[in-house]
Amino acid sequence: MTRHYLDTFTIFRGTIIAEGWCENFNPVLYYDGRRVKISTCEVLRPDLVPTFGEKAARWGFRLSAAMPEYGIAHEKLMLRLNRRTAITAPADAFRPADAQFAAMRDTFRDEVARRGGSLVEIGSRARSGVTYRDWFPAGIRYVGIDITAGDNVDIVADAHHLTDVLRERFDFAFSMAVFEHLLMPWKVALELNAVLNDGALGLIVSHGAWPLHEEPWDFWRYSKDAWRGIFNRHTGFEVVAAEYEHAAAIVPRFASGGPLRGIDGSGTFLMSGCLIRKVGPALVRWDGRAGDVYDLGYSHG
Repeated sequence: MTRHYLDTFTIFRGTIIAEGWCENFNPVLYYDGRRVKISTCEVLRPDLVPTFGEKAARWGFRLSAAMPEYGIAHEKLMLRLNRRTAITAPADAFRPADAQFAAMRDTFRDEVARRGGSLVEIGSRARSGVTYRDWFPAGIRYVGIDITAGDNVDIVADAHHLTDVLRERFDFAFSMAVFEHLLMPWKVALELNAVLNDGALGLIVSHGAWPLHEEPWDFWRYSKDAWRGIFNRHTGFEVVAAEYEHAAAIVPRFASGGPLRGIDGSGTFLMSGCLIRKVGPALVRWDGRAGDVYDLGYSHG
């Protein structure tokens, strides 16, 4: 049986780049059924020797293909590694499952399903028709909050001032790709604390790295360790878990030397999230109004 693996499969500005290893490597790349010209080189892989023997040290490869257009449809790609092995949509076949992030997410969803009760979502609007309401049982009390009216929004409000509009307390909180757009996320943590029951769980997901978007309301990026600066005993929380999802690389448009040399070989992650629990009332206050220091009149569709 052929032995092979893709370590990376990247599409960058119309160029396909793949790295991995394969026994009897003899590659052919197709796009939408048409053969694509490729360049390859051998990459020594001494890490394979203990498992597969001395010959495996020369199984490593790097492959690239320059395409005439951007916007490559990944599902139209097929990579034949040798006569026996062909892979359609190669990145999906080998992409890491981000198991720890998935476990954190599933723990939260399972707890919502098991315990029931009420859940508040910060940033619930169905942008491009996408919502996360179906992540949770239909029988729970769900309240969707967003700065802008729209589908899946129950209350229009600024997350920095939840207590202006919410009079009830919730058992769960959820937010997906919103905290990067919050001018003062520590203030939101304090407000969230005030509208959650003791022991309430929250799943907060934002970006570790991501292109600038929805400016001028794009303020923050979070390492998984940064969450403890927002959700801690001062704000009345504990971080139960914090994980990354979607490994990535940052590539300068002009790859000069100095500190930019080799930066593409360093890793980052597109998504960062945390599972939090309310442990008690906040020990600090932040009474300033976020809108007093910045225009928060979000206007993106």
